[in-house]
Amino acid sequence: MMPMVPVPRVVLKKYLVDVGLGISFFLCFFTGILKLPGLVQFFHRASIDLPSVQITQIHDASGVIFGVFALVHLALNRKWLVSVTRKLLGRE
Repeated sequence: MMPMVPVPRVVLKKYLVDVGLGISFFLCFFTGILKLPGLVQFFHRASIDLPSVQITQIHDASGVIFGVFALVHLALNRKWLVSVTRKLLGRE
């Protein structure tokens, strides 16, 4: 096993936020697919009983968590966003 390499705190924060974004996106996306009307009808016709209340709860919670992580991600990268925006607008 390779030893852990020390990383700056800001890099670790951004990494953890990105991991949170990825997990919450996956949960929201996957449960959103399960909630699609055509898929729900398919499962109903196939006599597969999905726990729709729990799927909806996971979908709603992961959507809110995804939004919070997205805002934190934007806040952590605001200097870069402002810099690139200025360059694109020709103000630098």
